[in-house]
Amino acid sequence: MVYCGKASQGCQNCRTRRIKCDKKRPGCSQCIRVGKKCPGYRDQLSLMFRDESSKVIQKAHAQWGSSGSPIDASGPAIASASSASTWMTESPGGSLDSPQSSSSPSPRDLEPAKLPKRVNLNLEDQGLQFYINRYLMNHPDSPRTGDQVAAYCAAAETTRNVMIAVGLAGLANLQGDKSLNLIARSQYGTALKHTGQLIADNHPSSFVARVRSVVSLALFEVVQGNGPKSTVSSANTHINGAVAVLRSVIPASPVRSTAVVGASSNGQARVGLTSDIQARGGLGIMMLLFTMLIPYQMTDTPLPPAFFDTLKLCGLLMGSIPESCACGHVYASARLLELSAKVEHTVLTDGHRATEDIIQQFLALEDTFEALEEPHHKAFPYTVHHGDCPPEAVFRGTWHVYGMIWGARIWSHYRWARILVNQEIAKFITNYPISSSKAISTSRRTKCYATIDRMAQDIFFSTPSHWHHPMLDPQDTLKFESNGTGNSGAVGLPSLLWHLMVAGCAPNVPLEYWSWAHNVLQVVWKQMGMQHALELSEIMEEHRAKLDKKAAKQSPKLKVEDE
Repeated sequence: MVYCGKASQGCQNCRTRRIKCDKKRPGCSQCIRVGKKCPGYRDQLSLMFRDESSKVIQKAHAQWGSSGSPIDASGPAIASASSASTWMTESPGGSLDSPQSSSSPSPRDLEPAKLPKRVNLNLEDQGLQFYINRYLMNHPDSPRTGDQVAAYCAAAETTRNVMIAVGLAGLANLQGDKSLNLIARSQYGTALKHTGQLIADNHPSSFVARVRSVVSLALFEVVQGNGPKSTVSSANTHINGAVAVLRSVIPASPVRSTAVVGASSNGQARVGLTSDIQARGGLGIMMLLFTMLIPYQMTDTPLPPAFFDTLKLCGLLMGSIPESCACGHVYASARLLELSAKVEHTVLTDGHRATEDIIQQFLALEDTFEALEEPHHKAFPYTVHHGDCPPEAVFRGTWHVYGMIWGARIWSHYRWARILVNQEIAKFITNYPISSSKAISTSRRTKCYATIDRMAQDIFFSTPSHWHHPMLDPQDTLKFESNGTGNSGAVGLPSLLWHLMVAGCAPNVPLEYWSWAHNVLQVVWKQMGMQHALELSEIMEEHRAKLDKKAAKQSPKLKVEDE
């Protein structure tokens, strides 16, 4: 029951006849006109997750050329689930996830993880264990204490099929096993169906499970992979669904009530007129909106009106708490996407007033982002640390420590957006020298490239707060971690990978930046089987090849000039 966007609101009679329904109550005009009883209108939230399971499975059969059932194609049958305690243990017959030793090879030489030929786990358990070991545990936002692990396992029972699907997809990618990939897609179809049932039940106690299931379905799309644009577009449909689930349980307008909504930097309680639940709900929805920006930027499609309606609701729910500055950040990012799309689809001429106007708009947008930096420091504080760490795992031996994991994620989105806006300004400097010379001063040009460099470095410095390199000792990773919010494991990783790619390919940054970001993407691919990481690393390689080719063409010219 995949999220399929906004469903038709017409009655069944009008939809069957394929005519427009005016949706009047108690009955539509079309039914009254032909003398039929109007059957009424459907519940929109459940329709967003209408059953597409059979279509998913049929598509999988067609793609891999299998006419039998997914289970038949794999050989062994899928047995019943093991207990929660089994999830956290390795197979007696061989380890699915051996920890890295201190003498482990360089990450560049890491080979994709392989399963032993014989294991004592059925396919469901293999997928589940791979998910637990690679996608849930050993991440900054992972269950830590025994109580947290027990609580997660209890809640995760309802989302177990999604976890199995993600785990099997990662294993299939690492092994190049099309049959296992088919089973993963079949399990994904089952997960869609069960998620739809959770949505339809709409029981308050299953709220966390509903959100976790929908977001994990998006993670499956990222792990499975189907080309960068298709992957992020498919994942985005599930993120839309998660937003719909959150909006279904959060009041449409905030209730004015005095409540503690957080703590200030000195540890004192902060009291405001926005309730704690509403403020957290608004922040949770906004985090999903941040994630949605990436697909729209990559596919170059305009943000829908519903995006801005939801963002407005976030602002109302969060009120005047310091964290509400992130709403302005989202608005600025949306404006950036709008301006970038305009440039992409407009023929500009160097020296013309229209070109100068566009440049001025980007400069004004950069000023907006710069003004948001200080409020972000107050709302989402972090400290900078230095130490002796493996250079592949910690960029230049420097890392950030954030108060909360969602603070680290908001900062990462902020830096990504500032790189993009300054990257657009840098393009104008290169491609429209006449217009840019009039609009951009020499000091502003220097500041543009310095900002790109600073934002890229900060993305790298914050990486250990989002993801732990496998060559790091688990005890050493504690110094990088922030307080978690949802024990969600690797759910936030796909966005970070996109930010790393943008930072590594930013204009005028050193080759060191490209190499470090590319290396992280390769390690994620080889350790987690996340196809999205491989696809982004290939985009980086294409970008590097173009730069090298351009440099090779310019080299003979420089040599002739020297002679």
